[in-house]
Amino acid sequence: MIKNFVVFVAMISLVGCTSAINKHNAENYTRHGAIAMANNDWQGARRAFARAVVNADMGGMPAETRAVLNYEYGRSLGVTCFFDDADYYLKRAYALDKETGAAIYLSLVELARLHLDQKKYTDAAMYFEQALTELDRNNFAQRGPIGYADILDETVTAFNALSRNDEATQLKLRSQTIRAKHPDGKSITDRTPYGKFCH
Repeated sequence: MIKNFVVFVAMISLVGCTSAINKHNAENYTRHGAIAMANNDWQGARRAFARAVVNADMGGMPAETRAVLNYEYGRSLGVTCFFDDADYYLKRAYALDKETGAAIYLSLVELARLHLDQKKYTDAAMYFEQALTELDRNNFAQRGPIGYADILDETVTAFNALSRNDEATQLKLRSQTIRAKHPDGKSITDRTPYGKFCH
């Protein structure tokens, strides 16, 4: 009985130690991934975020943190042409954001762009429509007007490819109106270059 208790305590201690190591590793790999992205080293970013995601899961890190790591890993996978894996991890990020009540439009926009850049217009249009609903709910047209106009224009591309021309025309007019009001405006974020760093 005492022996079993000692073994149990040792196991709990080991789990706590492993968890702390995993959290430390996740943070370390996240830093490496962010630096790699900043240097346009998407292959390096993909490898770093892969390790960050695994360690975050093993370390039981908060869902909010794991959502961010899955999001960045998904993006880096898509840039380096691992499209199916990118789809999987961006959907994981979306599910974690939804679970925690965080903004889900970030993952939706990335899923839309991932599919648009593969010319998968039906999926792209579906995700863009969901994203626009969330962006409107979060008043994004006022907070980031040029970025919002960019998303409208990308949705237009998907709609036109699907012969949804009337809807595309309406969105194009919205985009043009926004750009006319902000002639010197710039997007506050860079677009993820999906499929541009395959090797």
